[in-house]
Amino acid sequence: MPSTPSSAPGSAPDRRVGVRAWVALWVFLATLGAGAAGAQPIFDQDRIDLTGQQNLTLGAGARAYGMGGAFLARADDATAASWNPAGLSYLRSPEVSLVGNHNSFREEGFETDTFVGSSFDFAAFTWPVAFKDVQGSIQLSYQRAIGFDGTRAIDFGDGRRTDGESNGGFDVLAFGTGFRPTRRLRVGFTVNRWLNGYQQDLVRQVPGHPRPLREFETDFRPRGWSFNLGAIWSPIDTLNLGLVYKTPFGADVTMSKKRKDTWESDSSFETETYNAATSDEVSIDFPESVGFGISWRLKDTLTVSADFTQSRWSRAWIYNYFPLPPTPRRTDPSEPPTPPPPDVFDELPYPTLVAEQVDSQQIRAGVEWVVISSPRVKIPLRAGYFNDRQITAYPDGRVPRYNGVTVGTGLILGSLLLDVAYLLEFGSEVVNVPIPGDDAGATVPVQFSLRTQRVFASVIYRFDRRP
Repeated sequence: MPSTPSSAPGSAPDRRVGVRAWVALWVFLATLGAGAAGAQPIFDQDRIDLTGQQNLTLGAGARAYGMGGAFLARADDATAASWNPAGLSYLRSPEVSLVGNHNSFREEGFETDTFVGSSFDFAAFTWPVAFKDVQGSIQLSYQRAIGFDGTRAIDFGDGRRTDGESNGGFDVLAFGTGFRPTRRLRVGFTVNRWLNGYQQDLVRQVPGHPRPLREFETDFRPRGWSFNLGAIWSPIDTLNLGLVYKTPFGADVTMSKKRKDTWESDSSFETETYNAATSDEVSIDFPESVGFGISWRLKDTLTVSADFTQSRWSRAWIYNYFPLPPTPRRTDPSEPPTPPPPDVFDELPYPTLVAEQVDSQQIRAGVEWVVISSPRVKIPLRAGYFNDRQITAYPDGRVPRYNGVTVGTGLILGSLLLDVAYLLEFGSEVVNVPIPGDDAGATVPVQFSLRTQRVFASVIYRFDRRP
């Protein structure tokens, strides 16, 4: 359970997972109800989300996402290490891979929240190796596992608004290898170094409040190690069964926060106050993930795949996290205001920070059909479906699920592979939210809608020379 802050009293900060607007509503209403007890207003904190990327089993690449992300048993290109490292054993020529993506989402409910951003997704160099009769490959890759690049606008519709910009991400530098020890079995692993992090700037407008303008800066830098283990077993030549395990790990975090509060104009005192804090004591427990997949090549040009993955977000925690209170205005002209210390929380669920989490689940299915025009020119057509269970329940106890569809295509010109994919996730729910302070337990129905779109583009070049 989340602990209370170990310094000055305060409420948990306003944070959400991805595009989960109902969390913002629920916590906002709860905080309003606790206002008489001295809780900080929820609208007074920074907010950085995982923007829908809750499952560490997800990998990279337009080909995989064109098939709905059902790639655990079919991972046979340069992005294999990010899905199932056993798939690296398929690569028999040196190759270079680059992947980029564009993300956007819009949600409506208690607030209207929009986000738009682009970033690189994956880069890798792969080299085939062999030892006697055992063939495989090794790879060095760099993946933006969770990206924060983009701009964001949050509008409550009553004049309150937040505009923000963030950059960076939780990046992974990985060394991986995959081998085929027997005719039917492929195995692989990666060693992952988590690094980088994000920087965020927010400008928040709160008309009618003594502090109508607040500006926040957050710098969040995690560091840690993890491992991916994978296997692909082919009981017959056309059928693959895949298994992937990604280990839990702890990450040390350096977190810095700054804020500037602009007060209503008063010629006698300052109109701006400042506060800042930095800590190296923050840490995160990231969850383990397990994934199972099946892929069946019905014929040389037609493949169908399906996956199930689960991540233990119920065991994800952040320690020594702190929100930053505002510095009060000067009350005595002869004494400058004293910035209050941060409110340090010993332990909170991550990344929601406000509610207990459940394990996420993903069901994914996809198909790939390759139209062969000539021996050196191929055009693949792909489509997929996915269903994702989220990590936090609604106030009525239901755990939401969102559906999604994907389409993709590509062009194979000899050693050059070009792929693109489009992903659409959507959902709509009516949630009965308790009215704060109503002893009779009255609720108000609120409808929330979600629409997330992502576009992926991949380039893979396979060198003709074989080692």
